[in-house]
Amino acid sequence: MKNFKKIRYQKYYVTDENGKHTQVSREVCLAQPESPTKDNPYKQRWYYDIEAGYIVRLARTKANEDIHRFNGTSIKKEERYRDNKFSCIWKGKKTAKCDQDCNRCNRKNTSRTVELDKTWTNDDSDTNSLFTPTDETQNILEDLEDKELMTAILQAYGQLPFEDKLLFNCLIEKKAKKDIAHLLGLKSVDGVRYRELELRKKLLKNKDLKNILRK
Repeated sequence: MKNFKKIRYQKYYVTDENGKHTQVSREVCLAQPESPTKDNPYKQRWYYDIEAGYIVRLARTKANEDIHRFNGTSIKKEERYRDNKFSCIWKGKKTAKCDQDCNRCNRKNTSRTVELDKTWTNDDSDTNSLFTPTDETQNILEDLEDKELMTAILQAYGQLPFEDKLLFNCLIEKKAKKDIAHLLGLKSVDGVRYRELELRKKLLKNKDLKNILRK
């Protein structure tokens, strides 16, 4: 897994043992880790959210150890997905189409996916083109509305505190409520349901999102 501490984030936070988070400088957030002790055997951990652009220095508690583990699993899953998605289809295969010299490879369109918004070049031509398939069933208005909705959701998500973003991510991944309760340090699934309702209220405070959902 990459060293995510080297990335430049937009915001840096620290949390205390009660889960309260405070925005701090990069230096404070990434200061030398505290060493485990007999009274507190847990290691120093961090929570990374690359897309949202923030990193959190977690308090050394059992609950945060679980949050760290959940965060690491999600990141590794995303890395494996990307590695597989863009991996070369010829690598490691005996074929006349590839000499297996990856360092000097100049072949076109040999990954497992073709990005339709990228240019491609015909081997017999110097002309670059964009591949745009025609979809007669495409509803442009619906696509615009979906894009508008996604933009509003991301904007509302960016305004949420750390704990609510964690809950939001758990709900998106369809985690079991008992697992969410454990991650958030809640005593029961009823606490998760309450937090879900509170999260919905916070999201709907975003005027753009509220107006789109009312259409």
